[in-house]
Amino acid sequence: MLHSKFAALNLVKTAMIPFLILSCISFAGCGKTDKEVDTDKVGTLIQWLKDEDRSIRQMAAEELGEIKDTRAVKPLIAALKDNDRSVRSSAAEALGRIKDARAVRPLIAELKDVNSSVQHDAAGALGEIGAPAVEPLIAALKDNNSSVRQRAAVALGEIKDARAVEPLIAELKDVNSGARDDAARALGKIKDARAVEPLIAELNDVNGAVRRDAAVALGEIKDARAVEPLIVALNDNNSTVRWSAAWALGEIKDVRAVGPLIDALEDDDNGVRREAIQAMEKIEETEGTDKNQRW
Repeated sequence: MLHSKFAALNLVKTAMIPFLILSCISFAGCGKTDKEVDTDKVGTLIQWLKDEDRSIRQMAAEELGEIKDTRAVKPLIAALKDNDRSVRSSAAEALGRIKDARAVRPLIAELKDVNSSVQHDAAGALGEIGAPAVEPLIAALKDNNSSVRQRAAVALGEIKDARAVEPLIAELKDVNSGARDDAARALGKIKDARAVEPLIAELNDVNGAVRRDAAVALGEIKDARAVEPLIVALNDNNSTVRWSAAWALGEIKDVRAVGPLIDALEDDDNGVRREAIQAMEKIEETEGTDKNQRW
């Protein structure tokens, strides 16, 4: 009976949280200025980061991320060590929203979290923080933990800073295929021409996912040097590589691809045929190209 009463009390407490936040936190807050109320709200939410109820701690972290008050940075950094993964994830996301450089090093450390969701959210937060995180993330590309290297590459792709291009190119030679894959994706997002030749080389990677994402990255960069290698990739033994190559050729819009794309209409894979058709339509729409020459 006593246990059920405590459970009911916690349920009521959780249900009251949004009401308390949207009101003045307490009756004493009513009648105060907006600034005073906001101060009370932030202070109360920071206190709630230490509540015994993990759902309240999680909610507090989420709300602090919405408010974006820098007073919450240190408490949220402390919350990255919470024993509940959902709280750690919410704290990481909140720090990404606040975008304070003080959170960079603690978030880098969270790339090693035992939970992959926390790693993902820490990487996303670093991507949100942007430029101050670039150099630490570049350093993380050399971490002994392959998961850290992967998450660092993902974050650098979100930031799109040219300083990361050469380190990411080097990461294309990582012994871990997941790290190579994420590096290829990141280079595609940055769209720097220096990555073209290294990405072309990755069209021959032993891992199909790496070849696929190298093709996609080349399509995002849209450099004509990739046309012939992508035409070769239309014959890859992996169907996802073939349809990625067809998509990339459509993005580059070079007439040299038309004949091979027509041949790709005979591919056994429906996805490849679909991408080939769409690629040819994109090339057809290219201005200044003679239609009869293409078809």
